[in-house]
Amino acid sequence: MNTRRIRKAVSTIARLALGAALLACIFSRMHFPDFRAVLLGCLERWPWLTAGIILAGLVLLAGAVRWRVILQARGLHFPWRRLLSVYLIGQFFNSFMLGVAGGDLARAFYVTRATGCRKTEALATVLVDRLSGMFMVYLVALLAMGLNARMFLSRWALHLPALMMLAMIAAGAVFLLAVYNAHRFKHWRVFDYLRRRPGMERILGNLMDVFVMFRRQPRLVLNTSLLSLLAQVLLIWQCYCLGRGLAIPLGVADYVAVIPLILSLAAIPITPGGLGVREALAVTMLGALGVASERSLSLSLLVYGVSVVWSAVGGLVFMGYSSNTGRTARGEAAELREEVAREAGEFGIAGAQEE
Repeated sequence: MNTRRIRKAVSTIARLALGAALLACIFSRMHFPDFRAVLLGCLERWPWLTAGIILAGLVLLAGAVRWRVILQARGLHFPWRRLLSVYLIGQFFNSFMLGVAGGDLARAFYVTRATGCRKTEALATVLVDRLSGMFMVYLVALLAMGLNARMFLSRWALHLPALMMLAMIAAGAVFLLAVYNAHRFKHWRVFDYLRRRPGMERILGNLMDVFVMFRRQPRLVLNTSLLSLLAQVLLIWQCYCLGRGLAIPLGVADYVAVIPLILSLAAIPITPGGLGVREALAVTMLGALGVASERSLSLSLLVYGVSVVWSAVGGLVFMGYSSNTGRTARGEAAELREEVAREAGEFGIAGAQEE
């Protein structure tokens, strides 16, 4: 146990150091008076900033509606107000306390508590929600690269991000195809290795349940895909509005071309919350479109800051939610942390308790 904690601590410190190094490298090339002027100018154009914050909330709302559709498809009835609260709580824990997977496991925990369903069934709804969103992000990114192929081919700064994105899409497609056809590849050594890892067999089983759900309910695929697409459209408009507040001279089509790639690649857990990676990608890719580094960095930090604001709202919701159950927020958080750690151990999910 101590060895595991040491490894997690070393991994967290290394990732924080990498993110800090990337940010330091970016700031070292920055002209701070210009950077300050960009941020002050954004405050003067506050309607665009307000619109960006509202659109970020609508992105979360679209995600909550998508999860509700999935729960109903599984026959799990969760009152809308409580579901929205739990979704925001998951956002809070993902950002601040329980790590990358912890907020998702927290959602599964609350669904199990409210409906009495099995943990595996509750977790399956979260997996469907995640996979649906990931599929649409990758699809939008692929379409954006296809529609802007000439731009990506003609600008060297865009080559590496585009290749990384294509590699992620290919790897994801191969993995999902392999899991979907696990019965054909079960004699391969890699599957024997995965099954020997703690909880991996349950994860593979959950993924199979997800595929069966999608195959038996084509309407569910359509509805979740449309909601995921809506979330992507709202996210791009959020970036556009924040960009207008920063006086970035780009049109909506430019944001469609690069934003899905930036956010997808920044989601790789190299640094906590993608901090540093997202900023480096924004400076590189938006710089290839002629945007000054002071403005592209400001946009990246604003997108992250707005996300933190909504995560903080989820924290306030958590305090009210726990008080309604007659428990203190600290006691509820302690129980939730213990339960998430147990679930992470059962399902072999790494990073559920990274801080």
